[in-house]
Order: sequence, then C-alpha cells, then structure tokens
Amino acid sequence: MKKKIVVISVCALLIATALPVVATQNVEENEAPSCGPATTTVSSEMAKVLFQNDINGINERAVPFYGYCTWDPSSTLVPGPVSFNPTTPGTITQIASTSSTEFISGGTWAVGKWYGCEFALGVGQPLIWTIHPIIGEMTQVGSYDPDGTNLSFNGLAYDPTTNIMYGCSSTDLYKVNMTTGASSWVGNFGITGGIMIAIAFDGSGNLYGTELITDSLYSIDPTNGVATPIGTGLGININYAQDMAFDLDTGILYLSAYTIAPIKEGALYTCNTDTGVATKVETFQGAAEITGFAIPYCGVLQIVPSSIKGGILKIGQSKIQFTIANTGGLPCIDVAVTIACKRGLIFVLGKISVIDSISPGGTFTVTSPRIIGIGLRTQLTITANETSCGSTDTQTKKALVFGPLWSC
Repeated sequence: MKKKIVVISVCALLIATALPVVATQNVEENEAPSCGPATTTVSSEMAKVLFQNDINGINERAVPFYGYCTWDPSSTLVPGPVSFNPTTPGTITQIASTSSTEFISGGTWAVGKWYGCEFALGVGQPLIWTIHPIIGEMTQVGSYDPDGTNLSFNGLAYDPTTNIMYGCSSTDLYKVNMTTGASSWVGNFGITGGIMIAIAFDGSGNLYGTELITDSLYSIDPTNGVATPIGTGLGININYAQDMAFDLDTGILYLSAYTIAPIKEGALYTCNTDTGVATKVETFQGAAEITGFAIPYCGVLQIVPSSIKGGILKIGQSKIQFTIANTGGLPCIDVAVTIACKRGLIFVLGKISVIDSISPGGTFTVTSPRIIGIGLRTQLTITANETSCGSTDTQTKKALVFGPLWSC
C-alpha cells in the first residue's frame, strides 16, 4: 500500500552554522513477492518482516531457521524441507515432503532465496535447487556436474561480500553459477583422507568448513581451497550427514550436527570460530538428522553513490535522482528517504511516498520532488532507512547552487 502526503519544507539559510534541515522523500515501488520467512498469516498484501536482533546471544528473532530432514529416527518427520526456532530446535515444523531423488546435503541463504545441493552418490542427481521457505516447493536450478564427472557436493555456501556461491565435495572446493548451477573447480582442501562435510561464509567473506575424519573446524581460502585447522577439534564425534550456517545478523556459527559420541543423535550446536569448539544448544526433534541448513539474514540498504545526479538551479526548479539497492538477504520494508541541507536554502514541493519493500538483490530509483534552492558551499546529505532490520545508509554530496547545476 502506498502512502501519500503533500509536503512543503524549507531549509533556513545557514552561513556560519551547519544545522541540517530534513525534507522527507517518499518514493514508490511496484509490489513484488517476498522470499522471506514464513508468516503465520498469508494475505493478498505483502507480509512484513519485523524483528529485532539479539547480537549478544542465541537468535531470538521471529525468523525461523531452515533445513532438510534427511532422517528422523522417530519417523515423525519425513524427508523434506523443515523449519525451527534456534532457541527450541526440539520442535520442528515440516514444510513439505521432498521433490529430490536423494537428500539435500548442503544449504545456504542467498539474495533472498534458500538454495540446496542434492547429494549425487547412489541414486542422487548433481542438482542445485531453490526451496520456497513457506510452501517448500523445490525448483531445479541446474546440474553442478554438467560434464558428468561423478561429482557430488556435501556442502553449499554463499559469500555475501562477493555474491559468489561455492560448493564442496569431500576433497575440493568449487564455485557455483547461481543461474545455471554449473560448477568450476577452485582447489583441493589438502587434508589427507579428509571428508569436508559442510561449508559456510561469515559476513566478512571468511569461509569455514567442518571435516568428518578429524572432527574439526577449518578455515578455507576461497581463492585456492586450502584448509587450515582451527583449534584441536569440535569436542564432539560427528559422522554421517552434517551442515553448517552463519547467522549473519548475530555473527554466530551454527552446526546442524549428527553425532555418534557421546550420544548418537542430531542436534543444533554453536561453534566458536577462534577455538573450533562446538557447544550444544538442544537435540533436534526426534534426534533427526538435519541438512540443507540455511539462515535468513537482514536486508541491507545501500545508496549507490555513482547513481546520484541532478541538482538545484539558482533560479528555477530541479530534481535529485539516485538508486537504492538491497544487498542483504531479506526484504527492506518501509524504506524512507531524507535529504538534509547545510549552508543553504531549499524549498521542496510535492508528493512523498515510502517504498513499501525492496526485495533482496533489488534496486529502486528515487526521484525527489521539485526543489528550488540557493546557498553558499551547500552540502546535501541523502539518508535511506527501513523498519524491518533498522538498516540505514547515508551519502553526502557538495551542492553548487549558485551555478547552473550541482554535480557529484
């Protein structure tokens, strides 16, 4: 729903002081479906993602974690997409039954979508899938082994700093084309007899992996695949299918682990990236084996500096135009834009609209209402903020308002 108001704002002429005067901008966007987390009520209007982050401990947001039930010893859950709250992994919600031939061995959240890789040994197929987090619909992206080399992925990870997806076999690291699913070799982990079972990126582009034989956490160089052990071990004996994922909003690394000692069960763990030690949160419902692990993360607003153009005429009217991008993993909701003026006088006239939502990976071009202004060494500050995660971004530009146009 678009919100409309009419605003007339004036920035007082400031010569010696630098008090900002704000003219709220309101811009419109075509409504688009969200790939955000499931909500309790589905209506014709876009569901809003409203949550707060607890950066000091276990994630207590309303956003669930997602995974794939590979095996449930209690037979309550069937193979397929599931969700759970990280504080209560003993309660798991079945989203749907599987559409894949074999289990989804690795998962990751990327650009607003849940991706998974199918285990290709046995009867499996080397496929990259997207999984709808609300209805569990699984859609094939393509083969990560188009040349038929008998490649099988154990893990999948997305680097939010480079927008590149990676997959891992037991011994090697690969880049993955997110459009076609096709993979290209990066390098060998260099672990003799090792089995890299899962991989995950943190928010700074650091890649980590867990390895079955040594029961250890490793740091991995994404440029060549070389793995380096962290600490002396996880402190648990892992075996069979595993996965791992970072909560990018809290910085916590989670393991969806299946242990054979000290107890045979599937459970959620946090893992210290400095010591490599895993700490148990709680056993999964039915001691289930959970893979295809993916954690949604906040939308991130970015005003693209190179896109800012237009300006203020000394006599006459002009507009300012720029692009806002969402570089995060969930929709940015109720995006508002403000323009502050220092050492100048501007008049802003026109309708103001708040952007209802910018989807992950999406952009929106903002055109301000008409502006009339004069000033001396004027400085304009453009700020965008949104309500779902509290994301904000600011760009400051000098404005030459005594000339024909100001330039950036």
